[in-house]
Amino acid sequence: MKIAICDDCQEDIRQLEECIRESKFCPKNQEFCKYSSGEALLADYRDFDVVFLDMKIGEGMNGALTAQNIRMRDSKVIIVFYSEFESPASRISSVRPYDYLLKKYSKEELTQCLDMVLEEVQNKEELPRLPVVCDGKVFILRISDIIYIQIYRKGSQIWLTDKKAEEIWGSVSSEKEHKQTIETKTRLKEYYQELKNYGFIYASESYIINAERVISRQKDIVRLQGGHNLIVVRRMRKVFDEELGKYYGVRYIRERTKKE
Repeated sequence: MKIAICDDCQEDIRQLEECIRESKFCPKNQEFCKYSSGEALLADYRDFDVVFLDMKIGEGMNGALTAQNIRMRDSKVIIVFYSEFESPASRISSVRPYDYLLKKYSKEELTQCLDMVLEEVQNKEELPRLPVVCDGKVFILRISDIIYIQIYRKGSQIWLTDKKAEEIWGSVSSEKEHKQTIETKTRLKEYYQELKNYGFIYASESYIINAERVISRQKDIVRLQGGHNLIVVRRMRKVFDEELGKYYGVRYIRERTKKE
């Protein structure tokens, strides 16, 4: 579990760390990355599982702005504000914080909240990894590494996030050389059976999309991160929208018209 704490008060960091260690969901010998400013955290940013942020961090970048910068580079990290002051929801809603903890909480209240946060981190870590064989090599992918999967020749082609593609294939100077996919002999139907319970939905017989990577749903198009615009075929739109709605916990993804 990768945990970061950002606060300009060392005593507050110590107290929070102590409470986290006492949580039943905190691994033994847990290590912490500690920062006294938002600038320091961003300069040393890693793939954290959870970041605890004070709202007012010294004279530099405040917690809300730090969180915005974190969210631009990491859509999955759990952000928890830990502050002396309450904050209007409008100031922080855009970064989708998991919780807002006040330093005045009693130790019992804080422990209960931290248990929920760390349990959520633990649950995310338990998501399955997907082993993919390509040219005699095996790549281990997380669910969040995949944008969509499509039929390719007699197997499948997996479209990766920029971050994962660079990790696997390395950075390149020319966009034409930039490899964004993994080709595999595994059939699309097999991937769907393995991933259907984790937000993967058929938009066409030819591809399944990762609901986590959806930016918008408009008419017959679904826009995905990475600049991908895929058609949702007419006969699949109703089921596609229902499944996308279930994933995001809403009843309707978009208003339907009689024309559709």
